[in-house]
Amino acid sequence: MSSQQYHDLKVSIDKHVALIVISRPKAHNCFHTRMRDELIRAYGELEADSHVRVIILTGDPAGKCFCAGADLSQTSFTTPAQGSNISEEDFREDGGKVALPILRSRKITIAAINGNAAGIGITMTLPMDLRFAWKDAKIVFPFLQRGIVPEATSTYQLPLLIGRSRAMAVLLQGTSFPASSPLLDGLFTKILDTKESVLPYALTVAHELSTNLSPTATAIMKSLVLNPKPTADEQHILESRAIFITTNGDGKEGVRSYLEKRPPQFGDYDTRSLPKWFKGKL
Repeated sequence: MSSQQYHDLKVSIDKHVALIVISRPKAHNCFHTRMRDELIRAYGELEADSHVRVIILTGDPAGKCFCAGADLSQTSFTTPAQGSNISEEDFREDGGKVALPILRSRKITIAAINGNAAGIGITMTLPMDLRFAWKDAKIVFPFLQRGIVPEATSTYQLPLLIGRSRAMAVLLQGTSFPASSPLLDGLFTKILDTKESVLPYALTVAHELSTNLSPTATAIMKSLVLNPKPTADEQHILESRAIFITTNGDGKEGVRSYLEKRPPQFGDYDTRSLPKWFKGKL
């Protein structure tokens, strides 16, 4: 995969770790339609690459922001023309079109928030598995002040991450909060003291995870966590099936490497080891 395929992104792969850099520095890395399409394509291509195990999203530091939100000068708030052929799919907004593939990813997804993040700049990171942020990055959910509702599945994700009470406070106030604010407690996995340290930290974590974890077991774990059954008993049935399957796959290597006191040598994502209920989707 080459960054030459993209206008607003820089995409690179190092071993098992993919890095996507939002690169519209002159526009503060603002989100617009072309970036939407490129993000969807980049995550789709990386998802299909069985060699990639971790995907990091960060902002071009020259833009001084991780992503300053939607480029309002290029945003059109129009709805599909009314008619008998209109479906719910026609009304899906841009943020969710990016967020949902990230949520469903089998790979470990990380946001390295190395600058201010507003609107879609923060909401598209909510479905990610890990979020690392500079402590002074301004986090803004400005939707109600712009006369629109929050997007990118954020009304679903944010209360899960920080609780309904704090989510309400953040969304209603719509002002900027530093990433270290107590109101955002639970949103970020790690707060870093400098913006320059965010990406190196994320890369270190990503490379450790990419070599120490079974990609197949990780994908199944994500599915279990994100799609829990209604009862503990039903969940236990799925866990038991998954444990049985992985024990006959990467589980053997994991136990052997532990006993031999060496790093595990897990293979790439193995669709043959997936339980029938997984069906390749989260």
